[in-house]
Amino acid sequence: MAAEQAVSRETTTIRPTPVTGDILTLPRVHRFDELVEEIRRQLGLTSGINSDDVDVEQLMDAMRRYTSDKSDWDKYAHTDLSRSYTRNGVDDLNCKANLLVLVWNPGRSSLIHDHADAHCIMKILQGDLVESIYKWPEGDQPRRMTVERREEYRENDVAYMHDKLGLHRISNETQKPAVSLHLYTPPWAAKYGCLAFDEKTGKEFKVKLSNLYSDKGVICSRRADHA
Repeated sequence: MAAEQAVSRETTTIRPTPVTGDILTLPRVHRFDELVEEIRRQLGLTSGINSDDVDVEQLMDAMRRYTSDKSDWDKYAHTDLSRSYTRNGVDDLNCKANLLVLVWNPGRSSLIHDHADAHCIMKILQGDLVESIYKWPEGDQPRRMTVERREEYRENDVAYMHDKLGLHRISNETQKPAVSLHLYTPPWAAKYGCLAFDEKTGKEFKVKLSNLYSDKGVICSRRADHA
């Protein structure tokens, strides 16, 4: 982990993640903009998900209560066939988190990567995605990384990831585009970058994540670095 990152994996507390279907009895979130407002309300003016008054389960529940409707979020879903995927900014949530729409091209995937000690909640807005989870490499000798667990997600599924749970790769193994919503809090990866890993050797390298392909629906860069 880079020295400039403000939080270490050893000190971050992970709140219990709810089992599938463990949803609070709360009203349905009807529109995408309502979901953004609900997430902003839950995060408030705190320092993100690590704060005592912010709960992983409640944020995941808010995402589950929204049923994806392409007409709600399509303006954020910019794609580029030359990339594995695009990172499209939706909101910085009082500068305490990043909310992004990622558009995944068919047959493409991310690198194996960490989350710079941030919490990540992902909701599938369209299509199917696969998450491959890996252990952190150990020792100095090059060693091929192996998949510890594989999860398959369908439209409207919600998942959670943190560095203490391992490293992961997201893949679109289908022949159709997929779209996902990602909440990163605190926004360490956008500020400091993240670590990516060579699957064959376990060697780590730094990846910048400060550039977005689009922000609030407007294309803002012809080049953006992606994990």
